[in-house]
Amino acid sequence: MSQEGFVIDLRALARDGRHVEGEIPVARLERLADSVSDPVGSVWFRFDGVRDDDGKLFADLMIRTELTLQCQRCLDALRLPCVIHNRLLLLRPGEEIPEDDLENDEVDALEVEPRTDVLALVEDELLLALPLVPRHEACEAPVKAGGDEEISPFAVLRNLRGKV
Repeated sequence: MSQEGFVIDLRALARDGRHVEGEIPVARLERLADSVSDPVGSVWFRFDGVRDDDGKLFADLMIRTELTLQCQRCLDALRLPCVIHNRLLLLRPGEEIPEDDLENDEVDALEVEPRTDVLALVEDELLLALPLVPRHEACEAPVKAGGDEEISPFAVLRNLRGKV
Protein backbone atom coordinates (compact mmCIF):
# COMPACT_ATOMS: atom_id res chain seq x y z
CA MET A 1 0.00 0.00 0.00
CA SER A 2 1.37 3.41 -0.89
CA GLN A 3 2.06 6.03 1.75
CA GLU A 4 -0.59 8.29 0.16
CA GLY A 5 -3.20 5.71 1.22
CA PHE A 6 -2.56 6.64 4.85
CA VAL A 7 -3.58 10.30 4.56
CA ILE A 8 -7.10 10.45 5.98
CA ASP A 9 -9.58 12.68 7.80
CA LEU A 10 -9.28 11.46 11.40
CA ARG A 11 -12.19 13.62 12.59
CA ALA A 12 -14.50 12.03 9.99
CA LEU A 13 -13.20 8.61 11.02
CA ALA A 14 -14.17 9.37 14.64
CA ARG A 15 -17.53 10.97 13.70
CA ASP A 16 -18.49 7.86 11.74
CA GLY A 17 -17.08 5.38 14.27
CA ARG A 18 -14.88 3.72 11.65
CA HIS A 19 -11.37 2.32 11.88
CA VAL A 20 -8.33 2.06 9.68
CA GLU A 21 -5.38 -0.27 10.07
CA GLY A 22 -2.26 -1.10 8.18
CA GLU A 23 1.26 -2.40 8.24
CA ILE A 24 4.39 -0.69 7.00
CA PRO A 25 8.06 -1.74 6.94
CA VAL A 26 10.23 -0.02 9.58
CA ALA A 27 12.63 1.00 6.79
CA ARG A 28 9.88 3.17 5.17
CA LEU A 29 9.57 5.30 8.33
CA GLU A 30 12.74 7.33 7.71
CA ARG A 31 13.12 9.04 11.10
CA LEU A 32 12.50 5.78 12.94
CA ALA A 33 14.84 3.85 10.62
CA ASP A 34 17.58 6.39 11.43
CA SER A 35 16.99 5.86 15.18
CA VAL A 36 17.32 2.07 15.25
CA SER A 37 20.42 -0.01 14.61
CA ASP A 38 18.73 -2.31 12.08
CA PRO A 39 15.52 -1.15 10.35
CA VAL A 40 14.00 -4.63 9.85
CA GLY A 41 10.48 -5.89 10.38
CA SER A 42 7.22 -4.04 10.12
CA VAL A 43 4.94 -1.85 12.19
CA TRP A 44 1.26 -2.77 12.59
CA PHE A 45 -1.11 0.04 13.52
CA ARG A 46 -4.82 0.68 13.96
CA PHE A 47 -6.87 3.86 14.50
CA ASP A 48 -10.37 3.38 15.94
CA GLY A 49 -12.63 6.42 15.67
CA VAL A 50 -14.81 7.19 18.70
CA ARG A 51 -17.39 9.89 19.48
CA ASP A 52 -18.30 10.23 23.16
CA ASP A 53 -21.64 11.31 24.66
CA ASP A 54 -20.46 14.96 24.75
CA GLY A 55 -19.68 14.91 21.02
CA LYS A 56 -15.89 14.91 21.50
CA LEU A 57 -13.99 13.05 18.80
CA PHE A 58 -11.23 10.59 19.65
CA ALA A 59 -8.92 8.20 17.84
CA ASP A 60 -7.75 5.17 19.79
CA LEU A 61 -4.31 4.32 18.41
CA MET A 62 -2.73 0.88 18.73
CA ILE A 63 0.77 0.06 17.48
CA ARG A 64 2.72 -3.21 17.60
CA THR A 65 6.25 -3.84 16.43
CA GLU A 66 9.67 -5.04 17.51
CA LEU A 67 12.63 -2.74 16.98
CA THR A 68 16.34 -3.52 16.96
CA LEU A 69 18.44 -1.04 18.93
CA GLN A 70 22.03 -1.11 20.15
CA CYS A 71 22.54 -1.70 23.86
CA GLN A 72 24.64 1.19 25.17
CA ARG A 73 26.24 -1.00 27.83
CA CYS A 74 27.42 -4.09 25.93
CA LEU A 75 26.98 -2.69 22.37
CA ASP A 76 25.12 -5.85 21.23
CA ALA A 77 21.74 -5.87 19.50
CA LEU A 78 18.75 -5.21 21.71
CA ARG A 79 15.31 -6.40 20.57
CA LEU A 80 12.68 -4.00 21.94
CA PRO A 81 9.04 -5.09 21.69
CA CYS A 82 6.80 -2.01 21.37
CA VAL A 83 3.10 -2.14 22.15
CA ILE A 84 1.48 1.29 22.27
CA HIS A 85 -2.10 2.17 23.16
CA ASN A 86 -2.96 5.86 23.09
CA ARG A 87 -6.20 7.85 23.02
CA LEU A 88 -6.03 11.06 20.99
CA LEU A 89 -8.58 13.86 21.45
CA LEU A 90 -9.01 15.26 17.95
CA LEU A 91 -9.21 19.05 17.79
CA ARG A 92 -9.62 21.45 14.89
CA PRO A 93 -6.64 23.75 14.26
CA GLY A 94 -6.76 26.57 16.83
CA GLU A 95 -9.42 24.88 18.95
CA GLU A 96 -8.81 25.09 22.71
CA ILE A 97 -8.45 21.94 24.81
CA PRO A 98 -11.61 21.57 26.91
CA GLU A 99 -11.04 22.42 30.60
CA ASP A 100 -12.02 18.94 31.81
CA ASP A 101 -9.38 17.37 29.54
CA LEU A 102 -6.45 19.60 30.55
CA GLU A 103 -5.44 17.43 33.50
CA ASN A 104 -6.45 14.08 32.01
CA ASP A 105 -3.17 12.16 31.52
CA GLU A 106 -4.94 9.31 29.74
CA VAL A 107 -5.75 11.40 26.66
CA ASP A 108 -3.42 13.40 24.42
CA ALA A 109 -4.96 16.35 22.57
CA LEU A 110 -4.02 16.63 18.92
CA GLU A 111 -4.88 19.32 16.37
CA VAL A 112 -5.64 17.60 13.09
CA GLU A 113 -6.15 18.93 9.61
CA PRO A 114 -8.81 17.44 7.33
CA ARG A 115 -6.02 15.46 5.67
CA THR A 116 -3.80 13.88 8.32
CA ASP A 117 -0.78 11.69 7.61
CA VAL A 118 -1.39 8.82 10.03
CA LEU A 119 2.02 7.29 9.26
CA ALA A 120 3.67 10.42 10.67
CA LEU A 121 1.57 10.00 13.84
CA VAL A 122 2.57 6.35 14.13
CA GLU A 123 6.23 7.27 13.64
CA ASP A 124 6.00 10.05 16.25
CA GLU A 125 4.51 7.66 18.82
CA LEU A 126 7.26 5.11 18.22
CA LEU A 127 10.01 7.74 18.47
CA LEU A 128 8.54 8.91 21.79
CA ALA A 129 8.52 5.30 23.04
CA LEU A 130 12.23 4.74 22.38
CA PRO A 131 14.39 4.67 25.52
CA LEU A 132 16.92 7.49 25.88
CA VAL A 133 19.66 4.99 26.68
CA PRO A 134 18.76 1.55 25.35
CA ARG A 135 20.28 -1.31 27.33
CA HIS A 136 19.58 -4.89 28.28
CA GLU A 137 18.15 -5.50 31.74
CA ALA A 138 21.22 -7.55 32.64
CA CYS A 139 24.44 -7.35 30.68
CA GLU A 140 28.07 -6.57 31.29
CA ALA A 141 30.04 -3.68 29.88
CA PRO A 142 32.70 -4.72 27.36
CA VAL A 143 36.03 -5.65 28.94
CA LYS A 144 39.34 -4.43 27.56
CA ALA A 145 41.06 -7.32 25.77
CA GLY A 146 44.62 -6.45 26.86
CA GLY A 147 43.76 -6.13 30.53
CA ASP A 148 46.21 -3.23 30.82
CA GLU A 149 45.34 -0.65 33.40
CA GLU A 150 44.37 2.61 31.75
CA ILE A 151 46.45 5.62 32.75
CA SER A 152 44.46 8.68 33.72
CA PRO A 153 45.27 11.81 31.71
CA PHE A 154 45.30 13.69 35.02
CA ALA A 155 48.02 11.40 36.33
CA VAL A 156 50.13 12.26 33.28
CA LEU A 157 49.59 15.98 33.90
CA ARG A 158 50.50 15.55 37.57
CA ASN A 159 53.79 13.89 36.57
CA LEU A 160 54.54 16.68 34.08
CA ARG A 161 53.84 19.31 36.69
CA GLY A 162 56.28 17.74 39.11
CA LYS A 163 59.11 17.85 36.54
CA VAL A 164 58.91 21.59 35.92
